[in-house]
Amino acid sequence: MNGLTLQQVLSHLAPRSGINLFYDILLYLIFILDLVFMFGQSDKQTITTIMAGGAAALAVVAKLDVFTPKSFGSLIVNAGMFILPLLVVGISKAKKVQPLGVISAVLSALYFFAFWLLSQRS
Repeated sequence: MNGLTLQQVLSHLAPRSGINLFYDILLYLIFILDLVFMFGQSDKQTITTIMAGGAAALAVVAKLDVFTPKSFGSLIVNAGMFILPLLVVGISKAKKVQPLGVISAVLSALYFFAFWLLSQRS
């Protein structure tokens, strides 16, 4: 069994070229916004913290290309990045970071529909 080295993971996380560079920039922004959004949640609301962290984790999964673009798993990952921040904004009591969740959801929607139009449909 071949082990995955740190160098291989870092090479997968590095920016790519072409249309993939656009995807990568969006995924980096989504990840950072979701991470800040996660840390801005109240300590008493564990569910919202986990959901915001899940959205950030899905951005990493999308960046690592765990699923092929035309697979159902890829669609679920992209939809989850879009839906989870909206759910957290709706149920969270942390009003200061709610705009970050909305911005993250809008960027995720942009990524979701661009990826669907350019990569999944073709």
